[in-house]
Amino acid sequence: MKDPMFFNKLAGAALSALLIFFGLPQLAAALRGGHHGGHHAEGHPFPQYPVAFATEGASGGEQVQKSDFTTLLASADPAAGARKAALCKSCHTVDKDGPNGTGPNLYGVVGRPIASHAGFKYTPALKDAGGVWDFERLQAYLENSQAYIPGTAMVQKFPNPEHRAQIIAYLNTLSDAPLPLPAPAAEAAPAEAAAPAEGH
Repeated sequence: MKDPMFFNKLAGAALSALLIFFGLPQLAAALRGGHHGGHHAEGHPFPQYPVAFATEGASGGEQVQKSDFTTLLASADPAAGARKAALCKSCHTVDKDGPNGTGPNLYGVVGRPIASHAGFKYTPALKDAGGVWDFERLQAYLENSQAYIPGTAMVQKFPNPEHRAQIIAYLNTLSDAPLPLPAPAAEAAPAEAAAPAEGH
């Protein structure tokens, strides 16, 4: 007599075989601690995605970055910045009393209040930013304008900090009274003074 459950049993056996075939490698990998980096991950049949975790001391890293940029700016070459700023001149004029272009005239921009150049229609994002274009704010804006002031019309990025320092040093020369460039950051003092010599 033919078993009425024959096809169900056959399907069940096939499904079990597939589960064993695909499941066992995953179970074995989990028991071994998985594949996180190294040459094992490269040949793994399933994609491995690294996950970045925030670490303590992020503010310290930001302080080091700021210190590094100050040092770059202190020794930046304005002539090199003028060459890098050629891209800026497609939207901005740089001559004193020059007209506005797609962007405002940049003469005197360093130290100028944000969104204050006469005759230029600024975005609400820049109008609401407040403050002045000091060295720190200019370098953050040039690094990624959209991330620093979301909604601004400028979309150009200068990810290289040395190039940003050169451009800012050049922009600083476009002024009747250029601001003094910051002094290089002093090296951090040792955490502890050297122990006195024995017997002193």
